[in-house]
Amino acid sequence: MFVKSATSDSASGPVCERISEATSPSSMELYFIRNDSEKSTLVSPNGLAHYQIFTTKGQPFGKPATTLIQRCADPGVDEAIAEIEWKRWSHPIVKSNIFDGRNQELEVREFLYKIGGSFSPKRYFLGNDNEEYRWMDVKDSGLMLCNRRTLEEVARFKLEVVRDGVFHGDKKWILRIQPTDLDIDLIVLSFIIILKRNPGASGKEVPAYHDEEMTEGGCGEVSVAL
Repeated sequence: MFVKSATSDSASGPVCERISEATSPSSMELYFIRNDSEKSTLVSPNGLAHYQIFTTKGQPFGKPATTLIQRCADPGVDEAIAEIEWKRWSHPIVKSNIFDGRNQELEVREFLYKIGGSFSPKRYFLGNDNEEYRWMDVKDSGLMLCNRRTLEEVARFKLEVVRDGVFHGDKKWILRIQPTDLDIDLIVLSFIIILKRNPGASGKEVPAYHDEEMTEGGCGEVSVAL
């Protein structure tokens, strides 16, 4: 299981020092068809669907809100990579087999953990390559995933005007992933959880990143409409 106990880090910690706005020719670009982090499809510039995200509405005294993340495989065939239960009275749970090939259930805070102060906005996780990765918000650069050891940028999430492809000229949220040995499913799963940490994640627009704790409410109804 790719879970690592938190170790001490400096108070502020280094930022991604090798940040560059330049896009690698082989980078992977995923756009939100709908600017909604709880129900949308992540597609490449040519319109090919890669991941679908559905979130059910939690019941006041029943089942909690649940987010299902699916990888789009062959036409008409989707493969679930993770299910997240946003429990109201206990810590959220993630169920997945992408950690080590076995179906596992663990608390989100075990997968995405803090290092240092309890109010730190950074979240860490251990990758399939045994490297530690860190999600952080970089001023004027967007939400960013870096390799903690090398400080190299792995992925960046920001709002921008699309220059090419089927969304040319539209303003879209994009998750841009650089060439990496890290499992793309782990990147997407951790990314969706980080977005959910923002109370505004229930709105119609994909939210900016803020340093609030996990919140539960406002999940939309399940929808397969694109």
